[in-house]
Amino acid sequence: MKSIMIDPGHGGSDSGATAWGIAEKEWNLKMSLYQFKRLKEMGASVSLTRSQDQTLEPNRRAALIRNRYDYCISNHFNAYNGSVRGIETIHSHYAKPALAQALARGLQEATGLPIRRVFDRKMQSGEDYYFMHRKTGTTQVVIIEYGFLDHSEDVGFYSQEENFYSAAEAVIKVLCLYLGIRYTEKDNTKSYPKKLYRVQVGAYGTKTAALKIAEELKEKGYETVIK
Repeated sequence: MKSIMIDPGHGGSDSGATAWGIAEKEWNLKMSLYQFKRLKEMGASVSLTRSQDQTLEPNRRAALIRNRYDYCISNHFNAYNGSVRGIETIHSHYAKPALAQALARGLQEATGLPIRRVFDRKMQSGEDYYFMHRKTGTTQVVIIEYGFLDHSEDVGFYSQEENFYSAAEAVIKVLCLYLGIRYTEKDNTKSYPKKLYRVQVGAYGTKTAALKIAEELKEKGYETVIK
């Protein structure tokens, strides 16, 4: 059986991308903790670079991974200018793209989100551009960008718990094939882990005004309740 490290990108003083009141580091950790628990339940040899909101300097993060695991996925959410969306997976310039391609396809099939690209990036020297590829030795690392936090459709999709964990499950299913373990379906009789916060958009003098705002929010993918 092969081993894997799950890396929740950013953390602590490094929030990553931010949009719509969401810090990327929080979703990265949420995704990773769920995947870690599910893989552990299925008997995988799996570890986490961080299990809480802590700062990890690049060299420290890479040292936790380098030459110690067969695979590593680094979980991220993207941001650009609000007009770009979709799934990206990034592999080392020196690695075959098969795992990155399989992860992208699995996510697309489970979520319906578009694949923006599966790619590698290198510097003029020929070395990998991303330190997660350049400094992790023989461990095969794939960086997963699940979607764009600053795109209303992507963030609206992942803001729904069921959608968020369906993406997590898609990645788990692909990883099981590569790790050599049997994938078991999620037991839907168990509720997803939830931590809910109430957000009030506004208060309006007429029901017509409230309905107008509610419709605008629904168009952006947000569930709404009028009270």
